[in-house]
Amino acid sequence: MSGKKRFQIVVEERVIWVKAMGTWTSLTVTDYVTELRAQVQRLIQNPWAIVLDAREWQACPADVFAQLQAKTDWCLQHQLKFGVVLLPEQPLLCWQFAKATEGERPEGYQKVVVADEAEARSVLKQAGFITAKQDHPYQTA
Repeated sequence: MSGKKRFQIVVEERVIWVKAMGTWTSLTVTDYVTELRAQVQRLIQNPWAIVLDAREWQACPADVFAQLQAKTDWCLQHQLKFGVVLLPEQPLLCWQFAKATEGERPEGYQKVVVADEAEARSVLKQAGFITAKQDHPYQTA
């Protein structure tokens, strides 16, 4: 994936879908945080949700954790109320993802781990964050 963007961000109603791919560096995280914050600005008037798809994420250098933790804290301070996570099979990557997103959660925040996009959509519909019938968040209209 050298030279390519290692994440994809799509906004659907009150949900930000994030797909993480490959190994992230500090530069990747800086680009990700900049783009994510720009998208969050569209949603922060009301509670919103995020789907973090880490199934194609790879092991990362330890220096990215502090940046990702700061991003998580910022999102929680800006109306993030619901997190949906799709994790890879590898225990090391699950541990890294947990480290990158750890932090104190405000009262009322909910997080669920799901197997695929269909289950994520079902959970988000039940929670009232999406209503659309779209099958996959990364489809283009």
